[in-house]
Amino acid sequence: MFDMTCDVVMTEARKTGKTTRSDPKRNDQTIELTVDEWMHKVGVRADQIMAGTKVKQPSPLFDAPQYAEQFIELARKSGKCRDMRIRTIAVLVDAKGKPIINPKT
Repeated sequence: MFDMTCDVVMTEARKTGKTTRSDPKRNDQTIELTVDEWMHKVGVRADQIMAGTKVKQPSPLFDAPQYAEQFIELARKSGKCRDMRIRTIAVLVDAKGKPIINPKT
């Protein structure tokens, strides 16, 4: 299953958010951001991530599709989320049942 929930977005935004910014008066120095400034930057980054199309696998693989469907229902009830889909990792086969192997991919 792949999706993008608010918790996953905030975690990714916190990981990628910088805690410093360049000093406009001095080009070679940086200034530490305050907690409020950092949280604002994290919020802006989280909005950018939610507006995108990238998805992540939020949890380990489920044993059966019905468990994934239950997770999707709970996630939709609990908060903001997008692109909730059940996907499978499968080998593509041709009409004869032989796996299609492309050396470039």
